[in-house]
Amino acid sequence: MKSIRLATLVLAFAAFACSTLEISTDYAPGTDFSRYGTFSIREGAPPKNRIAAERIAGALTTALEAKWLKRLPEGGDLSAYVHFQTGKETQINTTGYGYGGWGGWRWGGYGGRQTTTVTQIPTGTLVVDLVDEARDVAVWRGVAKDQISTSATPEERTRKMNDVFAQLFAGFPPK
Repeated sequence: MKSIRLATLVLAFAAFACSTLEISTDYAPGTDFSRYGTFSIREGAPPKNRIAAERIAGALTTALEAKWLKRLPEGGDLSAYVHFQTGKETQINTTGYGYGGWGGWRWGGYGGRQTTTVTQIPTGTLVVDLVDEARDVAVWRGVAKDQISTSATPEERTRKMNDVFAQLFAGFPPK
């Protein structure tokens, strides 16, 4: 039983260590976030996939409601503008092997082979702007960038989106 727990812990750590998620946040200093009690979602630059857009709106709602804010269809204290952009990153991997060589030969061994592969990895960048509706002033911005899985199930995509928003809003409201 102990070895199963250890294996689970190691796998969880490995999954976390391999994460490519990049998070950054910014806010307007001096903003009193305790003044806000409601929010509404406004359209920014949504993903082309309507299902993904609805998944994003659901994850944003879950994250902000966990932080005391209530979603309104329109006219919240804060307007949340969500922007989504896709891109690609180039990944270059070189692997090789050789054999032979001993006794301190300077030029390596005999033979060998080297292979280089170039892969285009799809990425997504999600930007959330929170704007004080009454003053029309941006008060908070969060940016999340990660690789997009092309083989994930709908359930995995939903879990991933909820996790991204939980991490994005982990330090919200700023102290």
